[in-house]
Amino acid sequence: MSDAQAAASFVLVVEDEPAIQAMIARTLRQHAFQARVALRRDEVLALAGEEACVAVLLDLGLPGDDGMDIARALRGRSDVPILMLTGRAAVRERVSGLEAGADDYIVKPFDPDELVARLRAVLRRKPKAERNRARAVAIRLGAGRLDLATREFAGPSGREKLTEQELRLLRAMVDNDGPLARASAYGLVLGRKWEPTDRSLDVHVANLRRKLRAALGGEDPIATLRGQGYELRAPASTEAGEGG
Repeated sequence: MSDAQAAASFVLVVEDEPAIQAMIARTLRQHAFQARVALRRDEVLALAGEEACVAVLLDLGLPGDDGMDIARALRGRSDVPILMLTGRAAVRERVSGLEAGADDYIVKPFDPDELVARLRAVLRRKPKAERNRARAVAIRLGAGRLDLATREFAGPSGREKLTEQELRLLRAMVDNDGPLARASAYGLVLGRKWEPTDRSLDVHVANLRRKLRAALGGEDPIATLRGQGYELRAPASTEAGEGG
């Protein structure tokens, strides 16, 4: 990215409460981020599709267009990082948002420093994933193959599209020597430390397990080892491309 492109880049803020909207925009500016605001579905999808959009802060509790539908639509057409904003008591909402493809969530009311930390974490993970894709083209898992460019896992019983988080989780298990510990998984997949009350990793593991099992048509491909973490049951390897 050139200096001109970097200067033009922005974070898309999808939040309808004026006070929170103003606080987010002010916080972003204080940390050298530009902010643009959108509320209508068509406008959100258009702006999020621009190359200059580096992330989307999405309130799932929008009064008009459903935030969950917007999250699914965004993920269906773009890998732009999505940080969803949700209510403290809406546990199911947070789980549904992660299932829809959001990269992370932050619970209202939140501290501005936490917002910036979470945003920077998702922005750090995206370039790392892109560098990894440049070295490898696919992952072989048992009788299945995951195309890293499309995130599509093809097996004898069908095809499943993985989210970015599910792809990172699978790669972490493939690359790890032995079981992948929960604490390590939080750092590698979500870019933050594990906390006992944080169940977001469980959602990603369950979704990945379901998709792999559906495509492979066999037993559970992910073993949960009590006190150790997660491990793949089937033989797994990385398929490198030219120069990989």
